[in-house]
This record gives sequence, C-alpha cells and structure tokens, in this order.
Amino acid sequence: MDERLRPFLGTWILDPDVSNYEQGSVPWGGSMKILEKDGEIGFFMKTVEGEGETVEANFSGIPDGEDRPMPQNPFADTLSLSLNTDGDLVSEAKRGGLTIMVAKRELNEDGSQLTIYQTVHLLDAGSFTNEAVYVRAQ
Repeated sequence: MDERLRPFLGTWILDPDVSNYEQGSVPWGGSMKILEKDGEIGFFMKTVEGEGETVEANFSGIPDGEDRPMPQNPFADTLSLSLNTDGDLVSEAKRGGLTIMVAKRELNEDGSQLTIYQTVHLLDAGSFTNEAVYVRAQ
C-alpha cells in the first residue's frame, strides 16, 4: 500500500456545522470509515438526513487511477481511485465515458480533519459541489 494513503484510513465523524452543500441539505450527522484490505480501499458511509432517515453507502476501489467496472451501480459504469499530485485521494465515477461525479478528499496538515469536495455533473442542470467536513474519531 502507498504510505500516503495511511492518513486517510480510520473512522471520521461529519461536522454538519462547517459543511456546505450546493445540492440537497447538509445531513444532521454522519460517519465514514475508510479501510484498506489487500490493496483495495473501502469507503463505508452513514448519514442521518433532515427527516431522521439513516442512509448508508459503500464502495471500494484500487487506488491506481484505472477505470474499473461498477456493475452493481445504477448511476455509474466505472470508478477510478487515485492520489493526485497534492496527495488528495480522488475518486471519479463515469457513465458512458462521461464523468458524472468527482470526489476529492483532502486532509488538513495534522490529519485531524478530512474535507470531501464532491462535484456532481448533471447534463440537464449543471454541476454542484458539496463540501463535507469530517473530524477524526477518537
């Protein structure tokens, strides 16, 4: 495993007070676990939405920048995961070869805060970026 990935691993707690969403409402709360197994990075997310509904989402990828099929996903056919030159962990989902979502995960200097900039591209409505700020669980 690329050692630059290690600071991303662990459990993160959403800070809704400093998060900012252009699309939808900021969840009341949430958590995310980022785990590594056999070179694959898994993302396990839970949020509590404004109506009190709990929403879960999980996905995984190999952080080598290669587009890989996502046969179980109704929105995207491929996903790539990579570290960019700034050391950010980036995933890109595509459908029919077109990028529909990019999520850039950026750590602060001491690794205690993770900000995720998720940009969704909608053909009929433009692009929206949600900024979710997480703090490392103790």
